[in-house]
Amino acid sequence: MTQAAQEGPAPMDGDTPDVTESREFVTAMAETSPAMLWMGDAAGKCMFLNAALRAFWGVNPARFSEFDWTSTVHPDDVGTLYEPFAKAMAEHTPFEVEARYLRADGAWRTMRTLANPRFDADGGFLGMTGVNIDITEQLEAEEHTRLLMGELNHRTKNILSVVQAIARRTSREASHDDFLRSFGERLMSLSACNDLLLRTDWSGVGLDELAAAQFAHLGSLADEKLTAGGPPIRIGSREAQTLSMALHELCTNSLKYGALSQEGGRVAVRWQMLDAPRWQMEWKETVPTPPVPPERKGFGHTVIVDMVGAALGAEVVADFPPTGFVWRMTTGGAATA
Repeated sequence: MTQAAQEGPAPMDGDTPDVTESREFVTAMAETSPAMLWMGDAAGKCMFLNAALRAFWGVNPARFSEFDWTSTVHPDDVGTLYEPFAKAMAEHTPFEVEARYLRADGAWRTMRTLANPRFDADGGFLGMTGVNIDITEQLEAEEHTRLLMGELNHRTKNILSVVQAIARRTSREASHDDFLRSFGERLMSLSACNDLLLRTDWSGVGLDELAAAQFAHLGSLADEKLTAGGPPIRIGSREAQTLSMALHELCTNSLKYGALSQEGGRVAVRWQMLDAPRWQMEWKETVPTPPVPPERKGFGHTVIVDMVGAALGAEVVADFPPTGFVWRMTTGGAATA
């Protein structure tokens, strides 16, 4: 490498023309810029639109004089745009405004306009020079974020309400040690359901996935004593939360008093479509000795009957035939005890 190359380019002297001062340079910069640049006169009429902005509006350079940018403004945004524009033109000050414009393909797009006043050597006002920025996707993303935050706030309040109800009812029925265990298990059940819903962006969950998540804690016991299945059925997030709690309570009760606690006991969980959109789920226990109905209705009964009936608009039956406990819910009916 030569010494001159190492030292870099020689500085320009008075005999070397500055390319940045040439008309060709300015034209090339404006025409090749991805930004949508424009220039208007003192009356607000377009004097120049660069290639990016001409493409946006579909302006033919050969017929530029016929183009009227005001005709592309959305009717609902005329007042929003013209007030700051007129003020800036009258006071010869910069302005910034957002409005919707009709793009050449017929789509309405929101653009943010930033403009500065332009003056001649004597200080006379010549018009505005500005840039238009298409912010449609940005605004849509911001709106989506606001909706998500609102939905998150709603879901958080809903979950906290559920947790509060679980804590209140569990505390009424258990000693201190039993409360910690029961409360923790119920929260884990709720968490398992929420994990499923997060994977689908809270759009709903399949009954097979929901059942598998609630039966996972049974481990090998589920393989030995429990079968579950049915056709593909998806339910919404609110319904899934309540049904997951119901399945947890059914498991808990069966582990304490029912088929899952007895030698030879079996549980069959089945769901089926009826006349659409109605469907049915059944928890059926088979035990060697007839079950004994509980003397009182506790929180578990409230969950599997009252809450399921209300959340899914279902008719719910909880029965104790000699063959074993049966719980059945059918959507489209009123809740029954």
